[in-house]
Amino acid sequence: MHSSLAITTDGLPLGLTATKFWTRKEFKGCNALKRKINPTRVPIEKKESIRWLENLKQSTALLNHPERCVHIGDRESDIYELFCTAEALGTHFLVRTCVDRLAGDGKHTIAAEMKEVRVQDCIASRCAMKKGKPVRSRTRN
Repeated sequence: MHSSLAITTDGLPLGLTATKFWTRKEFKGCNALKRKINPTRVPIEKKESIRWLENLKQSTALLNHPERCVHIGDRESDIYELFCTAEALGTHFLVRTCVDRLAGDGKHTIAAEMKEVRVQDCIASRCAMKKGKPVRSRTRN
């Protein structure tokens, strides 16, 4: 299940705004798949990544104020089609990137651009602890 949760800026959960269920016929791992096909040649509609776009569209439509929404995704959501869809819908996103992509005029990267931007705000969050050390949580389908 891939779901989208709406929360207020104070952290109050409002509920799910989108869910996507799917099953795989067979999973061989990403690297095994990349040896057989070039993933950049497969249309987004035929990839599991389409769930990011579908949830973004469904959530934005349900909440009815795209300009007030910020969709947050992990490294798996670092896909060009998501950026284009968010822009077309007039909504915002925050994505943990896995690639230092070209930005702006294409002559510099996102990392270079971010070094020039002043920090606007800082948000502290809590994490689970195990024996005094932070615990990374990982979710699987």
